[in-house]
Amino acid sequence: MEEHEPFALLRIVGTHGGSVVVQMNDSYAPGIPDVSGQLFVHNDFVTGIHDTYVAPEDLAGWAHVLDEVAAGRDAVWREAARVSEVGIRLDWREDDHDRITVTIDDQQTTRLSVSLHVDRGWIDEQRALLERLRAAWARLIPED
Repeated sequence: MEEHEPFALLRIVGTHGGSVVVQMNDSYAPGIPDVSGQLFVHNDFVTGIHDTYVAPEDLAGWAHVLDEVAAGRDAVWREAARVSEVGIRLDWREDDHDRITVTIDDQQTTRLSVSLHVDRGWIDEQRALLERLRAAWARLIPED
């Protein structure tokens, strides 16, 4: 059986440790991720996994967050939505790396912030993950 890299919508990994990942579950259709998945948060203090889902209509909002953060503005994905929101704040930017704070808020019981030092290309990496997921779902859900 051929191994494949799991589909992820976001995979932000700090250069000094820590990460925030939204990874999609496999579906019954080969090569197509399911809309359900897990939100993983890890740093030296806490490790957590939370079930989540991402609908195809959520992808435009994530693209907007990446555009906002690239422009130096704070942004929140799925703010006040049905599932955990993910906020990103650019704390500072240097020549080859950024420090960001990623905040996860489930609107009911938990709010968690993780500061990460990331290489400058981290936004492009997130855009590549987004496009891979869009392309996979486009094979299943044709555009009108």
